[in-house]
This record gives sequence, C-alpha cells and structure tokens, in this order.
Amino acid sequence: MQFLNEIKHDKFAIISAITLAIILPGVFIGAPIVARFYDVMRVEPTVLPISPAMSGTILGLDEMGRNQLHLLIIAARNSFFLAFCVTFFSFALGLCVGIFSGFYGGKVDHVIMRVTDTWSMLPFLMVVVVLLSVFGKTVFNFILFFSLFTWVFRARLIRAAALSLRESEFIAASKTLGTPNIVIIFRELLPNLTDVVVANFVLTLAANIGIETGLSLLGFGLGYDFPSLGVMLQNAVNPFYLQYFWWTWVPPLALVVIMMLCINFLGNALQRTSRSQAH
Repeated sequence: MQFLNEIKHDKFAIISAITLAIILPGVFIGAPIVARFYDVMRVEPTVLPISPAMSGTILGLDEMGRNQLHLLIIAARNSFFLAFCVTFFSFALGLCVGIFSGFYGGKVDHVIMRVTDTWSMLPFLMVVVVLLSVFGKTVFNFILFFSLFTWVFRARLIRAAALSLRESEFIAASKTLGTPNIVIIFRELLPNLTDVVVANFVLTLAANIGIETGLSLLGFGLGYDFPSLGVMLQNAVNPFYLQYFWWTWVPPLALVVIMMLCINFLGNALQRTSRSQAH
C-alpha cells in the first residue's frame, strides 16, 4: 500500500508502470502468436535490409528477409525472460547464503564471507563467456552460468540486512521462547527482508537486461537461435547499417532503453518505500 502511495507522488513511476503494463503483456502474449504463424528461423536473404516503405511492413525487413516487427516482439520476450530468470535464480541463491550468514554470524559468517570474497574476485563476465563457448550457448547454460557468478552480490546485500535485523527485539524474544533458528529465519527474519529484496530485485532486473543486450550485441549471447534485442542491435556495430538502415537497430535500441528506464524508476520507488519503512 505504501508503494502505491509512493508511485502516486512520482510521475515517472506512474508513466513507467503504465508503459510496462502495455509492453510486457504485449510481448508475452504476442510472441507465441507470432511464433505460431511466423517462423523467425526461416530466412530469405535479401542482401540488404528492405525499408518499411518498400516492404509494406511496419518496421521493414532485415538482411535475412525477416519481418522486423515480428522479430522485435519475440526478441523483447526473450531478453526479458533471460534477465528475469538470471535475476530470480541469483537472488534465490544469494538469499539462502546471505540470510544464513547474517543470522548466525560468527564463524559461519566468516567462512561464508571468505568464500564469497574469493568468488567475487573472478572476472565473471569473462568466465561466463568462456564457459558458454565451451559448453554451448544454450538458454539453460546462459541462465545457469550467470546465476552462479552473480549470486555473491545479492548475498552481500541480504547479509547486511540480516545482520541489522538479528539483534532486533522480536528476534531476541523468539530466541528466548526457544523457537528453533530455522523457524525464526523463515517466520521472523525473511518477511522483514521482503522490501529490501523486492526493491533490489527490480533494479537488478534492469541491469541484467542491459548485460544480456550488451553481450548479445558483441556476439557473446545466444545468437540467432534465440533472438534477443541485443542480437537485433548487432547491425548497429556496422557504420554502413548505422547510417542507412535505421529500422534494423533503432526499434530494439529504443525498446531496451524504455524497458530499462521504466524498471529502474519502479525500482527506485520501491527502494524509497523500503527506506521509509526502515525509518
């Protein structure tokens, strides 16, 4: 309820919520419909992209003869799906590690944090790119490797919040009554971390959309087998395409920017809500 009140006083958050309420259902409902009647893997090379005016389509055709509007809908769905899955699984793992580390403290916290420090020193983007090259650029591998190398940042955040709550009066009261630690964690501690987790989940989701787009743009993503907004943006690397074939890169770029900005504005509103509740 407080989040809704926060949004009411933030015009950017209101616009963002409305925009996402249009885009996300549109791409998730539209993508299966498009895929049923249009095979994005069926290519008819045209040497050069064909403009919307010449092709008679809204966003024209790319150099593979694919309808850019159809491809944009499927790519947007794929990009959001990948980013959401990576964010969800990295937060799930980071939540488990961080909450136990923060709650128990002492030697348990020391050991877990040393492992986390070591893991966080790895250049995770480079390692993930290498692992994808070795084991294959599949959706499962992409989500798995990114989740395994980004959970440490989530664990640090949740550990810090858990450390501040473990000394609270309600936690002390539960311990005094002899409540098992596992029950305290799930019944008392975890619900009080919800605001922090949700706010940072949303902000991380926006960042992961940008990371996935950047990797695909540079050719390290999943490629044409799993088209994403980053894959569609690869043409922007070519100065010739950049200058003369705007319809191949402007729509996906605009959609990436809009999605990231909208999610960030909502995440900032959530973060302000959690801070006000903490005070």
